Parts: sequence; structure tokens; C-alpha cells
Amino acid sequence: MQVIPAIDLLDGKVVRLARGDFSRVTVFGDDPLRVAEDYRRSGAGRLHLVNLSAARDGGGDRQFLQLVSRLSRIVDVQVGGGIRDLLSVWRHLEAGASAVVVGTMLFTDPDAARAAVALFGRQSIVAALDVDGEKVKILGWRKDSGSGLWDAARLAERLGIRQVLATDISRDGMGSRPNVALYADWKRRFPKLRITAGGGVRDAADIRALEEAGCDSVVVGRALLENSATFASLVHACTRKEIESAVVPQEEKQSGLAVRVIPCLDVARGRVVKGTNFQNLRDAGDPVELARRYCDEGADELVFLDITATSDDRRTAAELASRVADAVNIPFTIGGGVCRFADARRLLEAGADKVAVNSAAVADPTLLEEMSQRLGVANTVCAIDARRKGGGWTVLTRGGRDDANLDAVAWAELAVRLGAGELLVTSHDRDGTAAGFDTALLARIKENTSVPVIASGGGGSPESFVDAVRVGKADAVLAAGVFHFGVLSISEVKTALHSAQIPIRP
Repeated sequence: MQVIPAIDLLDGKVVRLARGDFSRVTVFGDDPLRVAEDYRRSGAGRLHLVNLSAARDGGGDRQFLQLVSRLSRIVDVQVGGGIRDLLSVWRHLEAGASAVVVGTMLFTDPDAARAAVALFGRQSIVAALDVDGEKVKILGWRKDSGSGLWDAARLAERLGIRQVLATDISRDGMGSRPNVALYADWKRRFPKLRITAGGGVRDAADIRALEEAGCDSVVVGRALLENSATFASLVHACTRKEIESAVVPQEEKQSGLAVRVIPCLDVARGRVVKGTNFQNLRDAGDPVELARRYCDEGADELVFLDITATSDDRRTAAELASRVADAVNIPFTIGGGVCRFADARRLLEAGADKVAVNSAAVADPTLLEEMSQRLGVANTVCAIDARRKGGGWTVLTRGGRDDANLDAVAWAELAVRLGAGELLVTSHDRDGTAAGFDTALLARIKENTSVPVIASGGGGSPESFVDAVRVGKADAVLAAGVFHFGVLSISEVKTALHSAQIPIRP
């Protein structure tokens, strides 16, 4: 059985609530990173991180996503709290979470919950069933879901979920012993569901009782924070030592998150253009009109790059980000001419989901660090334009005009260390040629970094996109001209990926 330490955050502080009551708060400090590091050093293989502020108020939290990104580099993290739509699930997984815990969404938008399982895999979605007697509570435990306990468990099964975090609200944060009878009954009724127990654990005796009841894992909060039990003592009580095992059986695991298909819109003076090797540009239309079209055709994300902003010494206007945000309902990244932190912040405030930086980051790498720390790792993309040189690749800046004499793989490693949450890697040699992605470049960068990599430059045939994932190990595939000029459709690329048994988003 796996013991999972819990860290609950409220207004940036590590806290525990008594029975989910926000008026009964005990504060244990204001440094969740230190608490997490202590658990990791004690041997914890996974953390349960809860955003109580989002559970109470709803909405997103960039600081929380940034914390998820940092923690995910040192330990497995499952996250919960206020995650009530598909986009929020995606953002937390993109930030580095290994699993997302959803409760309210199961009842308010079950179709979105089902889609989350289909898109991200059973290993990535945990159903939170917060029990008050025979009732299940939602919206931060403040509202009745309208569903009984066993009906809610059956709903989770129908949605394709195989992991359930069951918390007895009456015992949570009270140290009053867990509801062992509840979990034993649950396991008898739903043997296929993997059960994580929550609420009331005090000591090793509780761990042994939960294990005997059939629980697969247990979340422990107050007992560890108050030092009434140590992590080592709780782990020692387990007879089934699955401390480092995954939450789901190995045979149910997918290879990773669904691969994203992303149209790229290179913008020059307000129009979408496309050329070859960054030259000989052709007009492809209005950026907002194309954005709407790609959204309707099933694009997973969009990328907008003002390809002449840096070379013309102009700032990327937030006006485009605002217009696009009003026109589409999928995430989009915008970059080009982002020279300062203030530029990036302005774009996010205007509606962009992520900001990409290239030339300015090469000139001053601390820009990446400042963006990741103040805006969040999940919002920080490092765009790398690379050209073959000697036995490797060199970084290009200013729209491919200047050779930075910087090894592309080494620069990718440094960018990630500084806080880049994603890498957009474009092969200058392949750009606009439809000759296929530089899979060797992609694979080298993927081998040496720990964040998602977007393949760019050279997409032509459906098979080239498959190769970018299979050979280049890319997490997303991006193309421009083949989509703009009707050579390929988004659905054709997705069909090719699906036929190659690569997980995609529907």
C-alpha cells in the first residue's frame, strides 16, 4: 500500500482544515517547498497537493501551477482543488502533475470528466468522492452533489475512472481514526476501483487497518504535520510495500499524454504568412479568421509568432492576443518581439495562455527565470530555432538571421533549468520544405530535458508527423504551410497518429 503525504494550501500557507470547515484552520507554515522536500527525503514517492483557495473560490492560480512545476521535478505529484473543467485538467498536467483529482466536475460536467479520461489516460485522473454520511459533497464540501455514495461510485466507473480518493469529511483533519468499515464495504462493492483512503489517520495501527480493508493507498495530512506519526513509521506498517508503485496497474498505463496537433500562424505586419527557411513569405490570411477555422477543425492548440517583430525592433502587440482570446476556446501561445518580463505579462493579461521567447532569452537567459518565477513555468515557452552545423546544431536568433554560436541541445538544457516549461524546437533547415521533421534534433533535445517538446519545421506527409513522435519523441507536432494551403488537414494528421497507435485528443 502506498502512503501519500498531503499538503493543503490556503492563501499560500500550508494548513489543515477541521472537517473541511474554512473557519477552522490550523496553519503549519508558509513554505510548501520545504515541507515537500522533507517528505521526499523521508522516502515519499508521491505527494497529494491541494489548492484549497481554488476549491473555495474557483478559478485558476498561476502560483499554484508554478509550485506544481517545481515539485514535479523532485517527486510524483497528484493535485486537486478547484479543477472543474477540461482546460484546468490540462493545465495542471502540463505543469507537471502526474495525476489530477476531480470531484465537482464529475457531477456538474460528467462529459468533460469522461473526455479527460479518454484524452489523458486512466492513470492521470482520480475521482474525489468526499463523503458526509451517505451523501457526496462538492464545491469545496459546501454543497450536496445530489448523489448518494454508491451511485457516485457507479458514476465514476461509467466515466472510465479506475482511481477513487474517498474522504470521510467527518473525520478529515480530526485525527479520530479512519472509517475502515466504509472502505471495506467499498472494496467489496467495487473491486475494480483502486481506493485511496482519506481522513482521520493517526498512526501505524490505522495504516494496518486500512490495508486489511483492501485500500490501495492512503493520504495522510495532519498526523505528519503535527509529528504524531512519522512517514517512516507509517510506511513500515504496510505489509504490501508498493511505496514507489504507480497508482494504476502497469498494463493500464499509456505511454503519456495525448499528442497535440498545433497549427502555427506566423504573423508579419498583421497577416499570416509562410515561407521556406524563414524566407520568401506568402500571404495566408487573417490571423483571427484562421484561428477560428483551426479551432473548428479540431486543433488542440495554436501558436502565433510575430516573425518580424524582433528583426524590426518592435514589441508584439497584446491586441492580437486579445482578439484571438475572444475568438477561440482552445489554448494558444504567442511570441515574437518579447524582450522583457513586462511584454510577457502583458500578453498573458490580454488572454494568451503561454508566451514564447527566443532571441531575448538567448541575449539574457535570466528572462526565462523571471518569467517562470513570476508568471509560472506552465506559461513559459522557450522557442529554439536551430540549424545543423558541424556534427550538431546551432541556435539562430532574430528570425533566423543571426547565428548565436550556441549549441542547441546545450541551450535547451539550460532553458529548462532556468524554468522553461515547454520547448518549441524548429529546424531552420527543414522549415517550409515539407521534407519531414529533424527527428535527430528532437530526440537529442528530448533525451536531455524533462519538459514537453513541440516539433516544428518540415511537416509534410502524415507519416512525417508520426515520425516526429515515434522517432523524435515529440510531445506535440506543429505545422504551418501544410495547413494554411490545404496540403493536409488537422483530421488527416490525427488519423495518421491514431492509426500508429499514438494517443491523440479527439
